[in-house]
Amino acid sequence: MNSVLTDFRFFIEYDANPFVLFNSQGKIIYLNSSAEILMGSCTREKLFEVTLSYAPKSFGYKKSLLDLSFGYFEFYAINVLYENEEEIAIHLYNKPMAKLNSSVNLEGYSKTDINLLFEANIELFKMQYNGKLKLITDYDLPKLHIHQNNFSFLVRKIFEQMKDSKEITINIKIKIGEMIVVNSKKYPIILFILNSEQREKKNDKEIQNIAMENYINIHFKETSIALEIPAIS
Repeated sequence: MNSVLTDFRFFIEYDANPFVLFNSQGKIIYLNSSAEILMGSCTREKLFEVTLSYAPKSFGYKKSLLDLSFGYFEFYAINVLYENEEEIAIHLYNKPMAKLNSSVNLEGYSKTDINLLFEANIELFKMQYNGKLKLITDYDLPKLHIHQNNFSFLVRKIFEQMKDSKEITINIKIKIGEMIVVNSKKYPIILFILNSEQREKKNDKEIQNIAMENYINIHFKETSIALEIPAIS
């Protein structure tokens, strides 16, 4: 049998699925790059609680199929592993990438700098908004094909829900570890997360329909909304 030259930590570090290693007190002693991103939406205590809840009864590993989510990160399975009393690890498996209808109609779509389009909508909203608005974005996002008028209409509807909030925070970034299939091609997902102190929810269904008609996945929470936009090039 040939000797193995590769340090397997390299593969774990750059795995799209989060991996976290705890000590027996629940302190994190290692996490890969995907897990670092996940920890922005999940507390260490909560993840350790999940790890212990699904741990095998004796040394080894236990795989569990489950519907697990932290913020806007969704997983379909976990694997909990330990081989001594001092360390225990959890490997979380991202839900399979979404797939849009194979015959997506891109009529009216144009190549767009999504940051510029969104900032234009922010400026319009500020004309009637007196609160504090904070935008955190990645200015290296790829240009994508989007229906500009429909997207702007969707954004205005969302802002309308949040206009009475004293503060709104918006985070725009690439969703790590997940792709979306459009017309048989894989594309990255741009994630918009809009958080507010309060949100009027009576128009959620209308907003959901607008998003779906434009091939945008949308997630509603009590005081926030997340959009998953395919970065169609």
